[in-house]
Amino acid sequence: MRVLVINTGSSSIRYALFEGKDAIARDAIDHVEDYQHGFDSVLAAMRDAGLLDTAPDAVGHRVVHGGAAFSEATVVDEAAYAAIDALSPLAPLHNPPNLAGIAACRSIWPDLPQVAVFDTAFHKTLPPAAAHYALPRELSDRHGLRRYGFHGISHSYLARAAANVLNRELDATNLITLHLGNGASATAIRGGTSVETSMGFTPLEGLVMGTRSGDIDPALPAIIARREDLSSDAVEALLNQSSGLVGLCGASDMRDVLRLAGGGDTAAKLAVDIFVHRIRKYVGAYSAVVGDVHALVFSGGIGQHHPWLWRDVCRDLSTIGIEIDDDQTRKDGALPRDVSSARSRVRVLAIETDEESEIARQTVAAIDRS
Repeated sequence: MRVLVINTGSSSIRYALFEGKDAIARDAIDHVEDYQHGFDSVLAAMRDAGLLDTAPDAVGHRVVHGGAAFSEATVVDEAAYAAIDALSPLAPLHNPPNLAGIAACRSIWPDLPQVAVFDTAFHKTLPPAAAHYALPRELSDRHGLRRYGFHGISHSYLARAAANVLNRELDATNLITLHLGNGASATAIRGGTSVETSMGFTPLEGLVMGTRSGDIDPALPAIIARREDLSSDAVEALLNQSSGLVGLCGASDMRDVLRLAGGGDTAAKLAVDIFVHRIRKYVGAYSAVVGDVHALVFSGGIGQHHPWLWRDVCRDLSTIGIEIDDDQTRKDGALPRDVSSARSRVRVLAIETDEESEIARQTVAAIDRS
């Protein structure tokens, strides 16, 4: 099958065209503000390259939040489109542009299967103790308040890729995977399945991110609302769009944060320290959740490209079996890379994630099921 993959993030559009398992074209548009214009640019570039002279057989779309309604990739009909739209308040930075991509492709190819591949689906295996919040049960049941998790497409790919590097069967592989980019999350994987993850009901929970706060005291939103005379919507926007790295130091891109820190900016230095500290907390916690961890995996735009991060996160973690080889981290090398020391009980891997190939794989599987 020829599968066109559209992967819309909070600030970018990545796309790829697959023939079978092989990507015959890939590209991305970064710093997207107007998504309709962005999709027009993507499709124009592919037409100019002759990639759309023959229509694809299907289009696979990343969709961030599938809620309780979607536990696997789904061919999009009107009911599914409406259900995804209804979930937009839970992922306000993602579901609306994800839907814009589906709408754009449906307008061009109305007869082609459009498949939604959900970031939340990989985490459907979370056990009840990890999935539930300690809220009144009737309240949680009435509103579906539970932990869904995100970046599941990436974590699913990383689980398969790491199992391959380790030469293990997926169902016999235990991992802690770190997807670290403008959005960031950690996942504990036991036997190839997600058993704990840092994001929750929305993508706001967990690690410090480019513009998201990650974990905070649950009382803070109400306190901020009262003291700043803000609506709940305004506080939610503040936590999603004006917090995290940008809130700490004025820059959301880690490259800019590091440049500022290198120039002596104390706020940027603190932002880096907080970013690393939160990751280390989750690695320690997830080592307890997983038990016999076979590998710690770094990925994402920040995670896979910054050896300093591997060193800082893994510093003094020998008590949980993680030891890094500093000399290996300072050498150039293609991904995937193993930068663990010979003494390390847990392998430390840097793997380039490939959400597009995972979306293509799940798109074909969804069409086969339909």
